[in-house]
Amino acid sequence: MRKEYEKLFSCFTAIEPPEGLLDRIMERIGRERHVLAVKQRLVVIFLGFVASAAALVPVFNLVQTDINQSGFLQFLSLAFSDFGIITAYWQNFAMSLLETIPAISLAMFFAVIFMFLGSFKLLARDLKIVYGLQQNISI
Repeated sequence: MRKEYEKLFSCFTAIEPPEGLLDRIMERIGRERHVLAVKQRLVVIFLGFVASAAALVPVFNLVQTDINQSGFLQFLSLAFSDFGIITAYWQNFAMSLLETIPAISLAMFFAVIFMFLGSFKLLARDLKIVYGLQQNISI
């Protein structure tokens, strides 16, 4: 029976795959893996973006409260109302401003702003990569 099958299929010519087919398949697999890795990274970046966006409001309220409680705005308003006094006693004025500035809450605020903008940048970049690669893969 095996010889009959060999005889049957011996009359057909073997079909050769097109030149470079393996390279194109491997390239496509590589692009799919890259898109999958970017999508996974996109989820993490999106969570960081949402967390930093959610932290903006409470941290801003904290900075606002600390500035009001420390008296920083009163010293700063002196710069606009009595500029002559500031020029005469500028060293004491600068030291008073530095002592009343809420450094920790401002540092937290700028850290959250930095995280928000950084995650927004990475989110935009990865979305561009994912949608650009998906369009290239489907073609």
